[in-house]
Amino acid sequence: MTKNYLEIPEELYNKLSDYAENDQLSIRLENQQILLENPKINHTNKQNLALHYFIVPSLASGIIALLIFLSTNHPQIAFTGSRHLSVASLSIILSTLFGFFGFIWTYLRKSCDLSKSKFKIFRETLTLSVAYTSISFAVQIIFWYIIGKTFSGVTFDPFTAGFLVLVFVGIIFYFLISAALSITLPNLILLLFTTFIGGILVSMATNNQKDWWQHNFSFLGTGEATQHWQFNITLICSALILLTITDFLFAEFSKSSLYNYKFKIIRVFYILIALLIAFVGIFPAQSWTMPIHNNSAFGLVAVVLIMIIFLKWLVPTISKEFLALSWTALIALILSAVAFMGIHYLSLTVFEIIAFAIAFTWLVMFINSLRGIIQEGNEWQVKLLQK
Repeated sequence: MTKNYLEIPEELYNKLSDYAENDQLSIRLENQQILLENPKINHTNKQNLALHYFIVPSLASGIIALLIFLSTNHPQIAFTGSRHLSVASLSIILSTLFGFFGFIWTYLRKSCDLSKSKFKIFRETLTLSVAYTSISFAVQIIFWYIIGKTFSGVTFDPFTAGFLVLVFVGIIFYFLISAALSITLPNLILLLFTTFIGGILVSMATNNQKDWWQHNFSFLGTGEATQHWQFNITLICSALILLTITDFLFAEFSKSSLYNYKFKIIRVFYILIALLIAFVGIFPAQSWTMPIHNNSAFGLVAVVLIMIIFLKWLVPTISKEFLALSWTALIALILSAVAFMGIHYLSLTVFEIIAFAIAFTWLVMFINSLRGIIQEGNEWQVKLLQK
């Protein structure tokens, strides 16, 4: 009888032995990838857990909604609108409330690295809970706005309305539970982009009538802006997400043989950048906080410039393409500064947007480059044998 073998390097064998159960591993194909896992792992665990966890909160939300609708003594409940409690309003409130605490409970139970300090666990869990719940909240607002325009004036009896709340809360809760069970570095990077870009765009849109662009970009976070808390909270949440990404990235990097003191320096830079982004949001560009705000904003750009200048020394194995891109970003930052402060070609608002956009984009791209280096260090050549 022909036997088939897989010849692997000793280093890979040692790593796989940590995951093996009685020298046994399960292998499966998924998305054109070959995955080796502990055979005790149930591949449907995440989906089953998400289904299991969302049933009770969904039923509870349906019962709560039904009791509230019955207590109003209205024979018909509006699908959307603010005339009285509607399916839309209760769905948003209950899904956000249940989703926030459900995400925290699920993430702590299934996805948290217990080797981290309690403070990091708390910061990480709270940050991700707020970010994902905020995104689900924003998506629901847009969804119900469209539904309100499409089904204007539609009403239901309290029992049907309560059932609809159960369904919509269940959908959102399932999304949040699934997200809590599937936290990965690429997902966190997407979350950072979504939070930052989405929050900034909302702040711009809500201040359109005040012609914020005639002042400066930081005007969005001042007391004169409409709902300035959106801009400031966006920066603070983005900073916390960046800290979480840094924890995930360097926790993975620390297991690699490539990890050295230079990468520890990069980690310090990212922590410093996250703090500076948070300071820009915590200290608005007004009254006594103006110096802290300005120094934090300029400090952010300065740290990015330093990282680009010393990039080749910090990461000798960095690709030539990314190195060229980094120097292009450096030149663009310098030219925009000259255009603003030197020849006054750019306004303060345009300069701030350009500088922040370049710095932010480069930071995210650098994270992806570091992740690529980690993946290269975890690649081995294997050989198929048949005897």
